Amino acid sequence: MPGKTTVDFAWKATAAVATLAAGFVADKALGTVWKTVTGKPTPNDESQLLEYRLMEVVAFAALSGAALAVTRELALRKAAAWYGGRGHNPLTS
Repeated sequence: MPGKTTVDFAWKATAAVATLAAGFVADKALGTVWKTVTGKPTPNDESQLLEYRLMEVVAFAALSGAALAVTRELALRKAAAWYGGRGHNPLTS
């Protein structure tokens, strides 16, 4: 089954690129929303963590995880539709 190995590798590479792109988009979008709502930069830098209240850090972590999960799922679905094309769904095989 040499064809299956090629397909699996190609799909894994496509999924990896889609996941990286989703992470970048989620990070930029959440950073913009966080700055707009709170007026502060995102609590990513360890040296600035003491400037944030605990609930701000917890809220950011929860929102960040949710944003990444949603954008990753949407990106993988779009990539699967593009990659699979004619009736082949790489997410289920």
